[in-house]
Amino acid sequence: MSAFFDGYVYLKTSLKQFVEQYERALRNKVEKEFHAHFKSFSKMVPCATQFEIEEQDRSVYTISKLKEIQEEFTRKVYCDVVSTTEESSYTTYDVRECIIYEGGRRRKTFIVSFQRDKYDIFCSCHLFEFRGILCRHAITVLICNDVTYIPNSYIL
Repeated sequence: MSAFFDGYVYLKTSLKQFVEQYERALRNKVEKEFHAHFKSFSKMVPCATQFEIEEQDRSVYTISKLKEIQEEFTRKVYCDVVSTTEESSYTTYDVRECIIYEGGRRRKTFIVSFQRDKYDIFCSCHLFEFRGILCRHAITVLICNDVTYIPNSYIL
């Protein structure tokens, strides 16, 4: 919140000045978003992979959000589906990721549930809930199921 008002509101700002500065800050934020949006669609960023899902993302997201998504696609290389469990309406996948860090590596398993008929997907890492993009574990399961386009409910 303080970053939003940085340069607009100070310790001795009156209520009247606050309202005026709030409107100015809001206008400035909207203008910056408009410029970022325009810049994103006037410039094409190459895809990191050849998956149709990434191509779809490239057509709807801004450059900065697309770079986050591309990182998930490139880190998908470290993920493998190690087991599946069929339920009546959905399938649960154990996706193991090899996490490489300074001094070693470790493996961590994430649980991904996928309901094929509704294209509903959920991962235990909760990246979609926190950052609004599908994680590498969910992408791994979607590609494993030959899904070529992300449902609109997963494009924010």
